[in-house]
Amino acid sequence: MAKKQKCPEFENHERWLVAFADMMTLLFALFVVLYAMANLDKSKAKKVEISIQKAFANEFDDETMPEGTPRGFDMKKGIFKFTKGNTNREQVSTRTRREMAAIISADSQKLEREISERLYGSKDFPQAQNQKPEDRVVFVNRDNDGIRVTLLARKFFNPNETTLTNEARTVLDGVAAAVKNIGRQVRVEGHTDNLPFNMNGMTNWELSAARASAVVRHFISKHQYNPKSIYAAGFADSRPVASNDTPKDRSMNRRVDIKILYDTPTDYAPSEEPAAAGGEGSPTTQPAAPATP
Repeated sequence: MAKKQKCPEFENHERWLVAFADMMTLLFALFVVLYAMANLDKSKAKKVEISIQKAFANEFDDETMPEGTPRGFDMKKGIFKFTKGNTNREQVSTRTRREMAAIISADSQKLEREISERLYGSKDFPQAQNQKPEDRVVFVNRDNDGIRVTLLARKFFNPNETTLTNEARTVLDGVAAAVKNIGRQVRVEGHTDNLPFNMNGMTNWELSAARASAVVRHFISKHQYNPKSIYAAGFADSRPVASNDTPKDRSMNRRVDIKILYDTPTDYAPSEEPAAAGGEGSPTTQPAAPATP
């Protein structure tokens, strides 16, 4: 029986019409849009322009103000409060300052409580309970950019000397342990009164810097502070906290300030050793604030 031959397949020679029809449709849409733009209603375009400028709060003077702008319309006000800068950035910086202030406040209270317990007595530090209020020479104050621990020089240095006394070393041990628990960058500042000082070529500048350096050396050698997290600075009599008119006021200006910095995230300097225990008990007697001018 003869084999049935297969019918040849039909070949469509008009397939190009599909692509051609699509191209013609797109060209027609393009020319319709171009025609519509060529016959644009200028009054409606002005309204759209004014609406956009109003929304984005661009500034105009009388010469560049678009025609048809409503009388009394302030082009400086719109959906954005400021024409320059970023309002979101302003909100972020405000929130950051608020959070930093809360951190400084909490650390200040913790530090003041721990120093008070270590130096002036608590159940954890009974050896300090006999301290008299008039003998207190350590004060904790909160600044806008950090915490300041003030040490009055009359109990830490003999007159015109830069070597720490034995009593000062005992007090500094308690201060150093409390400050180290905060884990921030520390600047030790030396200050003097305005009385002229000249001994062995040293002025008040060298005296203040040498006393601050003595505290830094004690913190590093005795309490293993990271040398990268603490440094000294001398200010002589340029930053008084009281007038220099009386001996009492001058004694307030002769001081060493331990400034705990919160300026930037890089100020954070973790300790190389675990923080010492203590300072979480209930507060007892708080130190009085130093006298103001």
